[in-house]
Amino acid sequence: MLFKTDSELLDGCLRRDSKAQAALYQKYKGRFFGICRRYTPNKEEAEDIFHDAFVKVFLNLKELRSADQLSAWIRRVVVNVCIDYYHKRINFVDITEVPEVAPADWQNESIISAMNNQELLSLVNELPDGARMVFNLFVIDGYSHQEIAQMLGISEGTSKSQLFFAKKLLKKKLLTTGITID
Repeated sequence: MLFKTDSELLDGCLRRDSKAQAALYQKYKGRFFGICRRYTPNKEEAEDIFHDAFVKVFLNLKELRSADQLSAWIRRVVVNVCIDYYHKRINFVDITEVPEVAPADWQNESIISAMNNQELLSLVNELPDGARMVFNLFVIDGYSHQEIAQMLGISEGTSKSQLFFAKKLLKKKLLTTGITID
């Protein structure tokens, strides 16, 4: 059977049809593997996390209320598995010496938006775990500092400090590569 819509894919997966499961996996592999890759320092860990996430997807598809929400729901599962995977391993760098930064200083994303995905991924993967997690969650995935604090079990201030630290390190790395920043 050819699965043309997410509704057909969902119905097939709920019936435990292996062809529907394979089709769902293939349809979303590229998009959601990219998320796993952003949260990990190497491809092998990203593959492990991605497979764990899809196991969780298949085991919990019955919780999905509508096929219209399938992509967003899978994305949320993948991000949560990434966070769970690293939750116990993250070492937040002690950056108590970093002063509180005015909100305007956090808004300049022009250099990041000008980079291609591979350049950004490469630089972000060099960040310490905690800074990488917060950077990904805030800048790329669009979570608020309050949401990040809840997900990672840290304070909002720590989330903000880790973001500032990540941006500071990225700026330094960009300058050493010869890319100019405003």
